[in-house]
Amino acid sequence: MDRRNIEFPTVDGVTLRGHFYPARGQGTIQKAPCIIMAHGIRLTGLKEHFLPDFADRFQAAGYGVIAYDHRNWGASDGLPRYETNPIQQGLDLSDAFDFALSLPEVDGTKIAYWGSSMSGGAALYAAALDHRICAVIAQVPFVSGETIAPHFAPLLPSLYSSLQEAKAGKKVDLLKMFTTDPEAAMKEDPSSLINDPNIAGFLKEFKDDNFPFYPYITPQTLFNMVAFEPLAYAGADRCAPAFPQLKAYQQALEPKRLALLQDKGHFDPYYGETFEDNIKAPLAFLKEFL
Repeated sequence: MDRRNIEFPTVDGVTLRGHFYPARGQGTIQKAPCIIMAHGIRLTGLKEHFLPDFADRFQAAGYGVIAYDHRNWGASDGLPRYETNPIQQGLDLSDAFDFALSLPEVDGTKIAYWGSSMSGGAALYAAALDHRICAVIAQVPFVSGETIAPHFAPLLPSLYSSLQEAKAGKKVDLLKMFTTDPEAAMKEDPSSLINDPNIAGFLKEFKDDNFPFYPYITPQTLFNMVAFEPLAYAGADRCAPAFPQLKAYQQALEPKRLALLQDKGHFDPYYGETFEDNIKAPLAFLKEFL
């Protein structure tokens, strides 16, 4: 694939790093639409995790792609490591937008955000605040911290204790989001925060492709997730329940399009036959509106 390494600063001075994929067949002067991509929180997704597959299809369809690691993750800077703040990620998307404007290969009037799971919610949040963006593709988006709050409520006392230890300068144990074993994923794993059998195939793809992954997060990340409510800015899967997703779609302004993958789970759209079905919808959407 044709790509080059990139880096750009955020407004608060953190350097984010990733790849730029120029539109395939693009001339030296011709500018192309651009899609800005970053991953969600599943197994602490990095730019190497399935995003090149999406970028390849977008490139072939005539779009440039910026794919980068969120702050605190992967090749990007930021502290504390392994901490996710989706509101901050939404703000960082505007910095990625500004960087896209600086690229001679990019048509600054035709830039879209692509996000999945937690980053799908961040993309909706970012687009609601920054109207320079032309379109958003939100794949199985996380849209409501309120819906997961009851699940994590029993953990709150221990989380507050961890935060007190962190403020006292003590080392705080990270939390395990998911199991890393495909077979263990089919059973309840008491050491993992989230158990979902649908992740088994996803994990197998990770192992088959030798993807690096680190399924741990800081305790603060859970607070950030519960407090994140992109549904409020929008004007069935187990990890991001379908009802608030459909409610977010209903509240969103036109133009919009809804694509449903029947009988599929949260982790299926990234690989295999479901990826082939899934990629058709954003390509059609971009062709129509970007």
